[in-house]
Amino acid sequence: MDTVISLIGRNFGILAIDTISPRSIFIMKKDLNKCVEIGKNKYLIVSGLPGDVSQFTDFIQKSVQLNSLKTGIPFSTHSVANFVRKELSECLRKNPVKVNLTILGFDDSIGPSLYFIDYLGNLQRMNYCVQGHASLLVFSLLDRHFKKEMDIKPAIGLLVKCIGVLKNRFLINQVGFLIKIIDSKGCRSVGIL
Repeated sequence: MDTVISLIGRNFGILAIDTISPRSIFIMKKDLNKCVEIGKNKYLIVSGLPGDVSQFTDFIQKSVQLNSLKTGIPFSTHSVANFVRKELSECLRKNPVKVNLTILGFDDSIGPSLYFIDYLGNLQRMNYCVQGHASLLVFSLLDRHFKKEMDIKPAIGLLVKCIGVLKNRFLINQVGFLIKIIDSKGCRSVGIL
């Protein structure tokens, strides 16, 4: 039931995350933040079973920090994505976790990058990504309107269109979407729609 919509533009990455925590037919929490900082200008957005999400994100966050402290070199977004994929594929063989991840980061040398990793450990670099059942409705809109090298205002407008489609056509009422922008200055929240 989790929905994450993310895309990259000219010098930024932007994402919209639903803020509810559902359990069966009930909404347990309406102000959940599913975005975890795992390094400078690198964020992990996780959806899945609440216990797996909490345990796996804590493990990844602390492991990335420990490796950065040991080596003295910060991980790039590409390195973080491959590290997470390796850990998730190892968990698949030992103790499977049901989590889907989006990694959005900004590196000074490369610029913005977006990676999607599913619960089986498949890693894919993308220009835009949607997680959850909402992808059935939103991908067609992103296919039609997404342009490489978008500026911030058209990207926010595209996210607002996607959220409007979900509010009109999606069966589940997702109360709010937290919109965040990640660029060279860091992460800033635009607000909740």
